[in-house]
Amino acid sequence: MTVGTAVAPGVRLVALPLPLALKVINAYLIEGPGEWALVDTGLHTPEAEQALRSTLAESGVELSNVSRAFVTHVHPDHIGMAGTLEAAGAEIVMHGPEADHARKLWAGDTALIDASSAWFLRHGMPEGVEEEMRAAWFAIGARVDPLGRIEQVEDGDRIDLAGRRLGVIWTPGHTDFHACLFDEEDGTLFAGDHVLPHITSNISLYPWSRDDPLGDFLDALRAIRALPVRRVLPAHGTPFDDANGRIDELLEHHGHRLEAVRELARGRERDAYAICRDLFPVLRNAHEERFALAETLAHLRYLERRGKVRAIDGAPARWAEAR
Repeated sequence: MTVGTAVAPGVRLVALPLPLALKVINAYLIEGPGEWALVDTGLHTPEAEQALRSTLAESGVELSNVSRAFVTHVHPDHIGMAGTLEAAGAEIVMHGPEADHARKLWAGDTALIDASSAWFLRHGMPEGVEEEMRAAWFAIGARVDPLGRIEQVEDGDRIDLAGRRLGVIWTPGHTDFHACLFDEEDGTLFAGDHVLPHITSNISLYPWSRDDPLGDFLDALRAIRALPVRRVLPAHGTPFDDANGRIDELLEHHGHRLEAVRELARGRERDAYAICRDLFPVLRNAHEERFALAETLAHLRYLERRGKVRAIDGAPARWAEAR
């Protein structure tokens, strides 16, 4: 899709490059009467900043003309250039609890990374993989601007982006306090990473996560399915119209994945990393190792909370089908 393409009434796609397996993140420029706003900001690389500035310029917009930017969640490809936009004059807006987590995650200390390292080692990640994971985490964190003031909004609030009134919808799962924006007037959903057209969102269990991230995610999908969505603007992939059809595919996918995890825990005790490598036989880098193990743990937790598998304490911790 052409950079700067109109994808919904008054909305243009801003494709920002990523140095990751996902090559692009979609930010969205909302055009109002004499003002502009963004949804998501991209990872702060020289290439992404140039793409942002040049795409805005195609619409006659300077960075300093962006009045507000809403960040759907804490991940670096969504929040990375928030500080740059704030320095240019934009007000940064996030779901309140997600903003609080962002400050902890990108504070410059190692507390959450240390806790995650211990968590993954406990669940069978080899030490060499864990060391690579830490290094990759620090490297991508260097591409996140220091965070300044963030206006915090809550689930159910209605916010103004360039004269457009949008409802804030808490959609946990991909992160604990991920939020979408919904325009009730024309049925446009700014979906972030909650509903993606070609891939499934990574649903992860970390030591700080809510108790059942996958359960949260499935419930949040069903909540979106109940809305009159006519157009989905995802953070990755092409905008699309059949929200309910895609949500049904995602629900079915996770049903199959849960059955596969349960089968891999049947008949013997196994650590989560061993199960993870059966589920994801091809992992190309340390980021993918982390995402795969965290997602496997989210599926195991979902099954555990419903009495299908049991956790067995140890070094490493193990899992088995519940008797």
